[in-house]
Amino acid sequence: MFFALISAFSAAAQPKQQRYLDYIERYKRVALQHEEEYGVPASITLAQGILESSVGQSKMAKEANNHFGIKAYHWQGEVYGGDTVSSRVGYRKYGAPEDSFLDHAKFLRGPRYSVLYELDVTDYRSWAQGLRDCGYAEDANYPAKLINIIEQYELYSLNGGKRMDGSKPVAQQVDTDEETPSSSRWHHRKRRDRSRDNTVAQEPQQQHQESYTPLRQGRVMSSADNE
Repeated sequence: MFFALISAFSAAAQPKQQRYLDYIERYKRVALQHEEEYGVPASITLAQGILESSVGQSKMAKEANNHFGIKAYHWQGEVYGGDTVSSRVGYRKYGAPEDSFLDHAKFLRGPRYSVLYELDVTDYRSWAQGLRDCGYAEDANYPAKLINIIEQYELYSLNGGKRMDGSKPVAQQVDTDEETPSSSRWHHRKRRDRSRDNTVAQEPQQQHQESYTPLRQGRVMSSADNE
């Protein structure tokens, strides 16, 4: 509880940067539209976009309009950064940033993330933790980074939600360098052997068992889901 209060105070005390505000203003309507159509909270969409694209300033965001770092598995469109010689899979390239937002919403409708839709769209803390538990990111601080962005920029208010109190604390230490994307996101590549997956998946389940009960202790979808 003490850590949650410190985290909340820290997020509130941080000054708002104009480039973040500009990003939110530009994409909040499309995020709200996709919340209505696909059920992904607008606050989560914007926080992920800010984090993964370095507020729209990453090289991939500028050159490929890819704001969510989704790789080109099962992709029929143009590819960015691939290498046929080394068989290195590239990233999905879009005609406009809005296309990236739409693809992100559809991506999260895959079976791997189905448990998230049992949560309310205003429960941004459980959604943030759930994304990590379902395999969107390996970074232990990923939920904390999203929550920090949402609370600092009051993204929870976009869909009529309120800032959550300390009843669902973030178990990891908050890393305020929210511009640094997750370095090893599971959605960026094929999963490895099942034994390793099980080892990775068990840690967050135990760690967040009490804090995120709506996720049924953070169960992880099948490794074959959404590949």
